Amino acid sequence: MLSNRLVNKVASDSKQPIQLHRYVRFCLLLAVVCLTLMASAVLSFSVLADVPVCWRQPAEARLLELESSSGPVQRFVQQDDADGAGQLALYRPDSAVAEALLNEWPFADEMGAAAPFYAGVQPLDNNYDGLTDQLLSIDFTGRVWQVDVTASRFSSPLLLADLNHPDWRFIASAGTIEVSLPLALRPPGVPARYRLLIIIARHVGTGEDALLVVRLPSAGAEFSLLQFSGLTDRTELSAAERETGLSNEQWQAIGQAHGWLVRLSGQITQAPKVVAGVIYSAVATSDFSAETCATEGAEHSLVALNLHHAGRVYSQRWFRLPTGEGVLTLRQQTDGSADLVLVTDDEQNTALAGLKIISPQCPDCSEILQLDQFPRWLKLATYRQETGAH
Repeated sequence: MLSNRLVNKVASDSKQPIQLHRYVRFCLLLAVVCLTLMASAVLSFSVLADVPVCWRQPAEARLLELESSSGPVQRFVQQDDADGAGQLALYRPDSAVAEALLNEWPFADEMGAAAPFYAGVQPLDNNYDGLTDQLLSIDFTGRVWQVDVTASRFSSPLLLADLNHPDWRFIASAGTIEVSLPLALRPPGVPARYRLLIIIARHVGTGEDALLVVRLPSAGAEFSLLQFSGLTDRTELSAAERETGLSNEQWQAIGQAHGWLVRLSGQITQAPKVVAGVIYSAVATSDFSAETCATEGAEHSLVALNLHHAGRVYSQRWFRLPTGEGVLTLRQQTDGSADLVLVTDDEQNTALAGLKIISPQCPDCSEILQLDQFPRWLKLATYRQETGAH
C-alpha cells in the first residue's frame, strides 16, 4: 500500500511540471492576444487624437441594391465607429436594426482591426448584373479593405492596400473609375481592364491635402499588398516634362507603379470630379492649418490633372478661381464644347473654358471635348437570367 502511494505521488509530481508548462503557454498566448487588442485600441486612439474634429466627418449612409434569396433588395450600408475600430452595418430602408454587422477584421501580419472609416464606402459591381456585390472601405490610417456583400451578410474582409504613413490621414474618397487602356499605351504587366480608386489624404503637420489615385488589383489575380512607397510622387513635374511633355519611359514607370499622389498645398473643399479622363478639384489655398479646416471663404484654385499620370492636360495644372462658393458643374456650349462653371444660388462663374478630353494617341495627348458626342455608350437593359432577351 505504501509503495502504491509512493507511485501515485511520483506520478502526480511528474504531471505538475507538464500542467504548469501548459498553463504558462496558455497565459503567454492570452497575453499576446490582449496586447494585440490593446495595441489596436491605442493605435486608433492615437490616430484620432492628433487631428482636429473637422477632419473626421462621418461618411453618409449609401443606399445600395443587393442580391437576396428572393431577388434584388435595397439596403443602406453605414460605416460606424465601434470602440475606436471601423465597423460596417447593413440596414433595411424601414428599420433602424442592423441586418448584418462586420466588426471582425483579420489580424494579418499583426495589423490589427480596421481604424474608423471617414472615407465613404465604394460599391462595386463585378459581374455587371446591376447589383452591388463588393464594397471598398478606406480606414483613417490608409488601409483599403475589400468585402463581398449580399443583402444579409458580409464576407471576411480582404486587405488590398496598406497606405499607412505617419504624416498622412485618409479622410475621404472620390470614387472608383473603371479603366481600359488601348494596347499601344498599356505598360507591360498592366491588365487590359482595371479600376482606379481616388483617395484624399491630409497631412498631420501642415493640414494640406494630397490626391492619391491607386490602381486596384484585378478580380481573381494574385497581388502583393499595395504600399504608400509604391505610389509615384507627381507633385513636381520635371523641367523636361514641362518643356516637351511626358516621355515614354516616364509613362511606363508611372503605369507600372501602384498609382500616384500629388500634394496640393491646400485643402479640397468639394469632391473632385472626373470628366473625360481629367480630375478637377477646387482647392482652398489659404486659411487652413494642421489645427483648422478651410471654408468656402478662403482663396481658391482649380487643379486639373490627367487621371492616369497626374500630368498636364492644359498648359498648366492650376487655375485661379474667383470664389470658393458654389458647385463645379459642366455647361455645354452652342458648338458642343464644354466649360466648367462654378454655380451659386445667385450667379455662374466660368472656372475653365474649352474643356479637353485625353486622347489615345499618346500618354499626354488631348483634344477639345465635344460634349454633344457623349454618352457614347448607353445601358439599355440588364438581364440577370438567360430569359427575355431577343
